Amino acid sequence: MTAGSGPSSAITTTLLTARLAAILDPLDPLGGRSALAAHHIPAPARTARAGRTPSGAARGGKRAETPPAASEERVAIRADEVFPAASLAKLCIAVELCRRADLGQFDLDERFDTSDEPRAGGGGVLDYLDPTVRLTLGDLLFLMLGVSDNTAANFLLDLVGMGEVNETMSRLALAHTRLARRFMDFAARAAHRDNLTSAGDMAALLALVRGSALPGAARLREMLAAQRLGEDIAEWLPPEAQLAHKTGTLEDVFHDAGILTGPGGACVYCILTAEQPHLLSARATVGRAVRALWDAWCAPAEAGA
Repeated sequence: MTAGSGPSSAITTTLLTARLAAILDPLDPLGGRSALAAHHIPAPARTARAGRTPSGAARGGKRAETPPAASEERVAIRADEVFPAASLAKLCIAVELCRRADLGQFDLDERFDTSDEPRAGGGGVLDYLDPTVRLTLGDLLFLMLGVSDNTAANFLLDLVGMGEVNETMSRLALAHTRLARRFMDFAARAAHRDNLTSAGDMAALLALVRGSALPGAARLREMLAAQRLGEDIAEWLPPEAQLAHKTGTLEDVFHDAGILTGPGGACVYCILTAEQPHLLSARATVGRAVRALWDAWCAPAEAGA
């Protein structure tokens, strides 16, 4: 976990791809699979005078224009390969809930009775609370994202509808992402009905969240930044790193997808691993890959650059 050279080293996308492949590929001889997709968002150019609004910045409450795609470097390693989504599927539910709230169909401040929702297990908080406690949809959304609460996720999935989630993912052109089961439904997974995604799809979804192109994006970023799981990934980064992310874990799966921001720029990324015999090794590999993205795209520029 040593410091890297920072973006001032002007690492090319080709070289970064090779470095990331060298990190991920040792997992494959063990019988596992891995994939990665990442988009670089360069730091905005500084304006000559403080207080001046640069061209394209937000005025009158309007969102700033998105930088041209050509300015965003991309890395893709098996990015279209389909994997079990694990808890990354909760990002899809969150996007659909915020979309429907924006349409006025749901109020995130409304309190709901979840006592009839079967407690799913697998960690989280809701399983340990008094079943009669009435939580707001915003509370349930945070439990689903911040602590990956499976009971909260199942409640929200039933509320918004699996078909509606899939339709929204289709409209967003996330062709490899589809939900097919509730969380902790191992019988469905054994019957090959699983929630699926790809690294490219999740990176694209997070790029929309980062760019405030989806309803509720600011709230989603805040919740992902308050993530209570995946501390081992954050430990690969220096204190100045800002990480808003979501992990996903099954018995042979570990994923991490996030928005990483630093003085030198930002990136969105998704790293997927599956069929892993040693999850601790997979988690460490993901951490190393996230650190490599930081060093290349987000770290402070070197002095004199």
